[in-house]
Amino acid sequence: MNVDSIYQFMEALGYTHPLHPTITHLTIGLVMAAFIFYLIGLLLQQKKYASTAKHCGTLAFLSVFPTVMLGLMDWTHYYGANWIFPISIKIILACILALLLLLSIILHVKTANRATGLLLVYLLSFFTVVGLGYFGGEIVFGQRSIKGDGTQTEVERTAPEGSKSSRVDFADVQTIFRNNCTNCHSGSNPPKNLGLKSYQKLVQGNENTPVVVPGKPGTSELIKRVKGLSTPKMPLSGPALSENDIQTLEKWVRAGAPGPES
Repeated sequence: MNVDSIYQFMEALGYTHPLHPTITHLTIGLVMAAFIFYLIGLLLQQKKYASTAKHCGTLAFLSVFPTVMLGLMDWTHYYGANWIFPISIKIILACILALLLLLSIILHVKTANRATGLLLVYLLSFFTVVGLGYFGGEIVFGQRSIKGDGTQTEVERTAPEGSKSSRVDFADVQTIFRNNCTNCHSGSNPPKNLGLKSYQKLVQGNENTPVVVPGKPGTSELIKRVKGLSTPKMPLSGPALSENDIQTLEKWVRAGAPGPES
């Protein structure tokens, strides 16, 4: 059974989300609990809290492996095992976290829960899971967000003017892809073998079928995905496209999906 068949089975059951986020909170919560309990144990000189920290750290270490496994499955299924920067950093941090938690278990055994250095190990583990959470957020939200003063980021301000006009060129479509999609759908091994950095790659489609049917936005998989009519909704690693961007893509497909030469 390959990875894609697992996700197809889950979709048949009605579950269409990534699997990795469902278990990340277990590891993060246990690491934070281990740090807090060990700190309390040091401050109050109570061994029972240090013992609780040991149990939390041990469970956190064990939970790292299924968490990483599901993360690798999501990475393979949704991103085609493409080495985008946040995922690369998360894999490195996950390895560091596993080593730190293993070290905490060894120190607990050798020092009978009384090693001051354990606090440093748990503190480093705490910051590691914070880093994992941050780069997980980068994958989901990226840089496309609203600032605190209500203004839009540069990516959103540079939405293609063609979306507001009757004529849409491929350059307008490329701008949307560049701002929202090519972070994943580029390189030699893009997700589902769908590259979006060139017109040729786009019209070739993915490994299953063409994603654009010229003149028919309603049956084009590209339009279905950005509207959420097909799952998973795209962009996967960022907020949904604006209505103007979706209309731009629909106008372009309806016009026959003209290339840059047109």
